[in-house]
Amino acid sequence: TLQAAFESSSADAGKVQPGEVLEVVEGPRQEAPLETLRVRGKAPKDGKTGWVTFKDLQGRESLELSKLMICQHSIAITTTFDISEGKALRKLDIGEAFEVIEGPKTDEVRSLTRVKARTKNDGKEGWVTLKGNQGKAYAEESDKHYICKLAVPLEKRQSLGSESVRTLEEGEVFEVLEGPKAETKEGAKRVKGRSIADGSEGWFTLSSKNFKPWSPQYKCAQGTVINDGLAIKEAKAVRKLEVGELVEALETPVFDKVAGLLRIRVRAEKDGVTGYATVRGNQGTVMLKPLTASGRSSAD
Repeated sequence: TLQAAFESSSADAGKVQPGEVLEVVEGPRQEAPLETLRVRGKAPKDGKTGWVTFKDLQGRESLELSKLMICQHSIAITTTFDISEGKALRKLDIGEAFEVIEGPKTDEVRSLTRVKARTKNDGKEGWVTLKGNQGKAYAEESDKHYICKLAVPLEKRQSLGSESVRTLEEGEVFEVLEGPKAETKEGAKRVKGRSIADGSEGWFTLSSKNFKPWSPQYKCAQGTVINDGLAIKEAKAVRKLEVGELVEALETPVFDKVAGLLRIRVRAEKDGVTGYATVRGNQGTVMLKPLTASGRSSAD
């Protein structure tokens, strides 16, 4: 894929076919190092621990600090503000998180501080005592509990991409125990290229996996035919190319859009016959493999 600007996060500007040749217009230039922030923590939902990406390479944050109350001592969540009138919905567990949706309000008769709460585990709504009549705190606000803004992998180690424990769901609570810690990745090598076939331009990331220096020498990998014209549907066969035969490119490859083939004008080393041959078929089959500087095909 070609992109519109130097930055690897820029919009797509077009696609190139495998085997297509690009002329270097600018570069290679290296992007600035990219940094991710990682945190270690625990998912209260099931107690699973691991590392999460707090901020990714594009600067997007996956966790958002939330004003949550954390249960310090097991306490009931009830249907009404007045304890004597309401019924207990269930007990809150130690370490359980809830959000305040009303209050705090003081029960003057019993000297209790109460809030209306919504539990994060199951969405139960009811009234919870924050502080008892002897000053005992049943819940306290946390600065370590975050809400997942999007689904994000919980991984075993600090290293990004390590073995996954599970995926944290959007809206799930995550307790940060350590971090954030920075992890730096070397910036990508970027090149601006121009397609020899149609003149389109764009930026791409240079790596040995996706681009190689072009060589005009090719080796026949699958039996194919030399034709007398570019458009295969109209061309006549000159002769067959045998597997292992070497040919020299007389022009750069051209994409035959009608047939969906990458074609090239060549001269056979064996007998000097010239014509057009297919580099790559419409199903991705490689007919001609380019040779590297050492004279061997890239797959040898």
